[in-house]
Parts: sequence; structure tokens; C-alpha cells
Amino acid sequence: MENSDCKIAKNSSVPLYRQLEDILKQRIKTGELKPGDQIPTEFELCAQFGISRMSVRQALAELANDNFLCRHQGRGTFVNHLVSSEIRLLRALIAEEQWIPPLQEAVRLFNEEGHDGEIHLDIEAVGRPQLRSRILSAVGSGEAPDFALIDWAWGVEFSNLHFLMRLDRLDPQWAEEFKADLFPAFVNNSSPALYGIQPEANVSVVWYRKDWFAKERIDPPGCWSELVEISKHLQKAKKFPLSFVGGTKAGETTTYQLLPFIWAGGGNLFTNGDVALDDRVVGAVRFLVDLVHKHKVVSPDVVSYSWDQPARLFAQGHVALAVGGSYEKALIQDVSGWDDEAFRKTVGCIPIPAGPNGAMATVAGGMTYVVFRQARQAELALEVLKRVASPGLMKEFCTETGRSPTRTSVVRALDCERDWFSCRVASLLHNARARSGIREYAKVSEQFQVMMENALSERMNPRQAVEKAGEIMRILVSESRNETAA
Repeated sequence: MENSDCKIAKNSSVPLYRQLEDILKQRIKTGELKPGDQIPTEFELCAQFGISRMSVRQALAELANDNFLCRHQGRGTFVNHLVSSEIRLLRALIAEEQWIPPLQEAVRLFNEEGHDGEIHLDIEAVGRPQLRSRILSAVGSGEAPDFALIDWAWGVEFSNLHFLMRLDRLDPQWAEEFKADLFPAFVNNSSPALYGIQPEANVSVVWYRKDWFAKERIDPPGCWSELVEISKHLQKAKKFPLSFVGGTKAGETTTYQLLPFIWAGGGNLFTNGDVALDDRVVGAVRFLVDLVHKHKVVSPDVVSYSWDQPARLFAQGHVALAVGGSYEKALIQDVSGWDDEAFRKTVGCIPIPAGPNGAMATVAGGMTYVVFRQARQAELALEVLKRVASPGLMKEFCTETGRSPTRTSVVRALDCERDWFSCRVASLLHNARARSGIREYAKVSEQFQVMMENALSERMNPRQAVEKAGEIMRILVSESRNETAA
């Protein structure tokens, strides 16, 4: 089993046990290790790869759990007889474990269809905060997985960096039919290219305690002045009745939650591709700052909140309103202990209230699957993802997790009573707006987060924070255009 080309990289961000697991899987896949072959002992693997027995044990345990290996007491560890060189392994990176079941079901469906050779999945759930850096590291080292789940807003950037495979070239007919069935917010009408498959959609919302509002005989706010008035009214019982994230620690969630306030105030980050941070943006930022420092209905600590802190405060009963995302329904239920019936009675959600020069606004968000150009099994990856995005699996996942399907045909098939929350999200999607689909989006979003943190922490006044962010955003966009032209 000696192979000098397969070495453990001690300085890699990939755990040692995962590297050994990948090496052994590859040898099984290529037939170097055949069904029934005994693999070296733990001590021999430790010596061969120069890693600890703990790492070896974990790698072998993972392989046994995935049925690649079987252990016989007193005899050793062997390649499972159910495994053959015809097994085709797909590697995937995802944010959280909740995405695993539909992938496994898609693979099961594919394997049951009687194709030559079975697909097995090697899935790594890295956590939302680490996902982007993990993908960039993998691509940079030439070790990208076959596919990954990314934030929708990263798609244009990754495709422009030539990370991604054009899916419409792998299966043009399916891609055309899929795009025709999507909500408009997720379709790039300027290009026929399809780089991602989005199985679910969510929207930014203001969560509010329906039971508290009923007790106080007040309606949810429809505009900024009502948001202030209601928050002050509820302040009698709650020190800070409203919450949101407001800094760089929360990352993209800060943009997701606070960008619709810019829209609700009549402003935009971009107009016709150019940075457009004008007085309306300053006004929106000033309103958010006033919620903290003038009206004192929001804690100054929001600048240091993690991405899920407002939802947790809401679920724990510490705030009456929390800006968040519809995808937080499961988190709120988990923290609060509310079942679906109790959640429906207790919690309501609305778009971001309208500012003086705008209308109620919400962001259309979600995660999307992409296939990498470095993929070893691009066609097979697409086959799995096509099944993940099939009407049956899409509906099942979305209704179980409180998301909306991205396919309009699936939305039409929802039961308005049984699938009430998915229907509510879908109703908000009709007027939702997507975050900017530009290649510089990630860097621009980071500057938006810095802008909000500077203003909310009072390091800068709102105008200074907006003007500083505008200067940097213009440089970023200009540099990117110059690189493209060159």
C-alpha cells in the first residue's frame, strides 16, 4: 500500500484524520484496495503517515460508518465486500448538517435507478462562518470538492474567478427548464449561464411577539416612525425591545439584516453598476443609529453580536422584535421550545418597515449548490443536485425547515394550512430583492458591515461612515473593472 504520491500535509487546514480518510477512500475507489483486502494495522498506518493513533482511529471509524470498511474482532479491518472499484465518490462542502439528509436521499434515488456503479458521498460540514474561507483554501490548493453549498451572493464572484462549472453546458435542457421555474429574484436575465442550483429561499424579516402585541392591542409596524413608537411603548417591560446585528463579527448577516433598511429609506448601494451611497443612505444609517443612541430601544452591544444573537434573544423572551431571517424559524423553536402550533400562535414576521422615502423591503436570500471546475465527477455531481432540486425533495426540505421553495411550481403545490410558514415566506418573496450580483460583492459587503459598525459604535457620524465606505467601495469596483479590462 506504499504510495509516495499520497502524503499527509501537516500544515493543511484539513484535519489529519480527514486526509487519511480521503487517501484510503481513493485507494478503494481506484481498486488499489479491493473488497476483502485487509488494511494495515493502526500502528502501521501511524508509522507510514506519521500521525497519531487518535487520528488513525478517527479516520477508520469514519470509513466504517460509511460502510467502506468492516472490522472483525481479533482478525483486523477489511475493505467491505459491498464496496467495489465501481463506487464513485463525490466530495462535498456544506455549511451545516441539516443539509445532509436531502443529499443522502438524492444519492439513494440515483443509486436505485440502476446506473452503472454506486455514488457515495463524502460530506464535510464546516459551519457557516468558516465556509467561505474553507472553499477559497480548497480551490487555492487545487483540492476543491466536487460540489459545495454557498451563499447565493457569492455566485457571481466565484463564477468570475472561474471556480465554477457552467451547469447549463452539462445538461442544457434541464437547466433551461429549471431556470424557467425559478422566482425572478434568483434569475440572472442578462446571461443564459447557470452556475448554481438553489433548493430553498429565505427572506429578511422583523420577528415580533404576536402574543405580546395582542395583549398591548397594537399592530406590527408598517413604517419607521411606528417602529420607534411601538418599541418605546414596549420598553416599559423590556429594556431593549428591539434587536439586530450591527457589526463585522456577524459577517454577511449584518448586510442581510440591515441592507433592506437602506432600500426602505429609498437608497441603494449601486445604481447602474456604480456606487450610489447618497443622502438617502445617510438617512437610513442615521435612523439605525438613532434607534440605539437617541431612542435607546436597541442595545449598543449589537456591534459585537454574533450572527444568531438577535434570534436567540427573541426566543428567550428578552426582546419583543428582532430583525433576522426566515431561516431562523428552526433556531427560534429550538431555543424557545415552541412546537409548530405554539410558534404560529406566538410569532409573527413582517418585512422591514418603510422609511420616509421608500416602501417596506426585504432581502431574498438562500444557499445554492455549485459544481467546481476542479471537480473529478462534475456530471455525477449535477445528477445528485438535480434530484436535490426536484419538486419532491425541495418541498420536503423547505416545509420541514421553514423555508420557501425557489421553484414556483413547487410553491403552487404547497398546502396553505399545513405548510403555512413556507407559504408566508413565498408571499414575501414576490416583492423581495436580491443582494447585488457583482463580482466584488463579498468585499463590498465587508465595507457595508464596517460602515454600520463605525456608525453604530459612534466612531464616526452617519455621514462620515457612509462617505468613507463609499470611497473604498468605488476603489474596489474600479480596481476590479481595470483587472477585467486588462
